[in-house]
Amino acid sequence: MPRLSLTALAVLALTGGGVIGCGDDTKSGSAASTSTAAPPPARNGGTPATGGTPSGETVTVSMKQIKFIPEKVTAKVDQKIVWTNNDGQIPHTVTATKGATFDSGNVAGGETFDYTPAKVGVIDYVCTIHSGQRGQIRVMK
Repeated sequence: MPRLSLTALAVLALTGGGVIGCGDDTKSGSAASTSTAAPPPARNGGTPATGGTPSGETVTVSMKQIKFIPEKVTAKVDQKIVWTNNDGQIPHTVTATKGATFDSGNVAGGETFDYTPAKVGVIDYVCTIHSGQRGQIRVMK
């Protein structure tokens, strides 16, 4: 029987002996993350999804290190996009500059903002607090 290092034993103990792996995020070439968990309700003018999103998926974007991560995402019409501020005490905004009209207002650390696009197109958005923090949504059918 091969000998396992303490690190390997700890990983096995923490995972119940299972294998840890990363999922394959190849949906339509999207840089978007997906989740089946229901996100918090909309705040500050976000559009709540009506009737859920296609396949129950939500596009997620993190606000961290004064960036939108990922900076570019692809979503479908009526698919909810949720931004989460993971930047501690640093507030952010999610404000459309082209292709849509939405403005989250200040989103404090740990808070979320969501938006559900209603038409196909490209939406550019920024954080109005941090001039270099930009993102883009490609909305498809």
